[in-house]
Amino acid sequence: MPTMTFRQLAEMTNGEVVQNPDLTVSSVVIDSREVKPDSVFFAIKGDRLDGHQFLPQALQTARGAVVARVPESLPRDKGIVRVADTTAALQELARSIRERYKFLLIAITGSAGKTTTKEMIAALVGTERRTWKSWGNFNNLIGAPLCLDNMPDDAEVVVSEMGMNHKGEIATLAGLTHPDVGVYTNIGPVHIEFFGTIEKIAEAKRELQENVKPDGTIVLNVDNDYVMNISRGFPGRKVTYGIDRPADYRGTDVRDRGLLGTAFELDGRSFELSLPGRHNLENLLAAIATARSIGISWEGIERGVREVKPPYHRGVILPLRGATIYDDTYNSNPYAVARAIQLLEQADVRGRRIAVIGDMLELGDRELEYHYESGRGIPLDIDFVIGVGKRSEALLDGARHAGFTEERLMHFDNAEGAANFLESFIHPGDLILIKASRGIGLDRIVTTLTTRQPTTDNAAGGRR
Repeated sequence: MPTMTFRQLAEMTNGEVVQNPDLTVSSVVIDSREVKPDSVFFAIKGDRLDGHQFLPQALQTARGAVVARVPESLPRDKGIVRVADTTAALQELARSIRERYKFLLIAITGSAGKTTTKEMIAALVGTERRTWKSWGNFNNLIGAPLCLDNMPDDAEVVVSEMGMNHKGEIATLAGLTHPDVGVYTNIGPVHIEFFGTIEKIAEAKRELQENVKPDGTIVLNVDNDYVMNISRGFPGRKVTYGIDRPADYRGTDVRDRGLLGTAFELDGRSFELSLPGRHNLENLLAAIATARSIGISWEGIERGVREVKPPYHRGVILPLRGATIYDDTYNSNPYAVARAIQLLEQADVRGRRIAVIGDMLELGDRELEYHYESGRGIPLDIDFVIGVGKRSEALLDGARHAGFTEERLMHFDNAEGAANFLESFIHPGDLILIKASRGIGLDRIVTTLTTRQPTTDNAAGGRR
C-alpha cells in the first residue's frame, strides 16, 4: 500500500485512532500467518472465522491492526484503528486510495479466463508501464479491495479481477473504484446456482460497464453474444477482439501447434503463444486489445507475448515419465470443460487421450443436466473418460449415450482413488487432462502423480 500513518489510515477508513497515530505502515494483510513488520492486520470477521481471535498472533509481528473490537490488553508499541466494520473498512481504504492516487485501473470480469487474462494484461502492459496486479484469483468483496490496498506508491497501472456469485457484487467492487477500462472475457453458465439463467448472469456482469468511468473503455469479446448484447447501451469507447467475427483486434491465420501453443496473425504481425488452446488465444487477444487501448506499443506487446506463462493450475503442462499431464484443476464449468476437451481432442498425441473430469460446482438445480450435457459433448476420439465425484456420474451417463463403451468409462468417489488408479494406468505417450472445480481437489491428483514413485500394480476398483 502507499506508505501512511495510522492517523491517515483512520481517516481513509472512517475509523478512529486508538493508539500510536504516527506509526507508519505500507502493506495490508487479513491472514495472521502472512503479517510482516510493515503490515497492518485487518481483523476480518468471516462466515467461519473471526480475525479478532488471531489478533495476538498477528501483533507479534505486524506494526498494528484495524479492529472492530479493541481488546483489553494491547502491546503499547502497536498502532490500532477502530472501525465499525473491518470488511467495510478494507473496501473504504481501496476507495480512498483510488480517489487520492493517480493510476489507471483495469478491471476484468467474465465466466472463465479472468485470471489468465489478468496475467497476460499485466505482462503486456508491464513492458512499458509500472504495473501492479492482484495475486491468485483474489476477485471477491475482500480480495479485490486487497489488490488496491497493497499497490505500491509508484504504480502507474493496476490490473484487477472482479468476480461474483451474486447480483450486486460487481456493482459494489466497481462502484468503489470506477475502473478506467473494463474487460470482458466471456459469459456462460458459471455460478448459475445463484442466478437461474445465463441471461441473469449477463445482467449481473453488466454492472462492471455501468461503473466504468464516464470517459472509460470496455473491451469486448465479439464472439460471445451475451457479452455483445449487454454492451449495446454503453455510451463510452468500445474495443472489440475475437477470432470468428470482424473485430478491432482479430486473430487470423490461426495455426494450432498442439501443446506447443498457437501461432496467429494480427494487424500484419506474426505471433506465437506458448499456451495451448483457442481459449488461451481468446485471452491473449483480450490482453492485446486492452494494452493497445491504453497506448502500449506493438513492440511492447511483442515482448510481453514472449513472456506469457500459464497461472498456477490453469493449463500447466507437466511431463510424467514419458506421458504429459495438462493440469487445469483450478476451476471448472461446462463452458471451460468443453474448451479443455476440444484441446485434448486436437492435440498431437502418441499414446492415449485420457480425460479426468471432476464435479463442477455451483450449477444449481440443473447441475446434473449440465454434467450430462458435458458428457454428451465429449468426442469419441477421447480414449478414456474418468469421472471423479458424485456429480460426475451424470457426466459419464452423457458420455455413454454419446457412444462410449463401458470399458472406456471409469468413476472414482474422490481424488485419492483416481490418483492411485492413474499411477499405473498411465503409459508413455499418453496425454491426461485433469479438470474440476477447485473444491473437488483434483490438484491432489497432479501432486500425487508428479511426486510419487511409479507403482507396478493397478489399483483395485474404479472401473465401470
